[in-house]
Amino acid sequence: MMETEFDPLATAHIDLQIEEDFPEIRLEADKFELWFQPVYELATGTVLHNEVLVRWRDMQGNLRQPQELLMALQNTQLLCQLDRIVVEKSIEVLQQQPKVKVSINLSNEIFTDQKFPEQLHKWLSQYNVLAKRISFEIAEEMLCQMQPQAITLITELKMIGCSIVIDDFTGKYFSLLQLQELPISMIKLDRSFARKSLSSSQKQIAIAISYISKVFQKQCIVKGIDDKYSLKFASELGVKGVQGYSLSQPQDNPKTFGLVSLLISRIIVSAIAILILLYIFKSFMGIDLFKDRHAWDVISDFFESIFGGK
Repeated sequence: MMETEFDPLATAHIDLQIEEDFPEIRLEADKFELWFQPVYELATGTVLHNEVLVRWRDMQGNLRQPQELLMALQNTQLLCQLDRIVVEKSIEVLQQQPKVKVSINLSNEIFTDQKFPEQLHKWLSQYNVLAKRISFEIAEEMLCQMQPQAITLITELKMIGCSIVIDDFTGKYFSLLQLQELPISMIKLDRSFARKSLSSSQKQIAIAISYISKVFQKQCIVKGIDDKYSLKFASELGVKGVQGYSLSQPQDNPKTFGLVSLLISRIIVSAIAILILLYIFKSFMGIDLFKDRHAWDVISDFFESIFGGK
């Protein structure tokens, strides 16, 4: 639920107001709004899933930052209730939009909620939504600090049919070999790996994580893609997906269509490769794969099949 870096001093003056208002918010789940940020497949530009972000609208109708809400809820034992509200609202969205998949962040308090898996199963049945359309994100540090309870919960969630994502992964708390043993399907690299000024050691760590994730058949995502340099680095890593403000900012509806610019660039690269291949076959090997047709005609048909729906 926290997608940008946050300075607590910037909003410290309103913490008390949020805490005073929260008993009313606690009873009114409709004051929470779900926003979404898509995760794109790097190879094709298609949407893998949408990460669910929570917003709270105050008495004046203004949307408040999720970080403000989380600061106000710290040590109140209400984060677990917020988790439940967000999960049920997300499942409602999935019922209304059958093509959407989501990932939902969980707080550390959910690990002590022994009834959550049962409630999740009830919601899925009630709204007739498949569990495989939901992923749950758990931060690496949190997973390490509460490992026994966390492993128990995510094992139950996987048995229900949901996927598990280890978020903000740096390798500080789990070795790369331990990734094989964790019951997770996806690794989200910490946004620090998307910064422009990475040290050589940080780059080597990112490369190692990306490689190991492929070996262990776990998808790897780079988040915090905020400029062309971080996108280029993600491409060099060969990760499964990317997420960031330069690709798509959070919005109040999940995205289902792909990242057009990335998709077009991939298509152009494919077209150029086809053109070069045809030229090599014809000029150096004397093989004309498409007799009586110019290579540009073949490329033209290729684009038409992509954009014309053939």
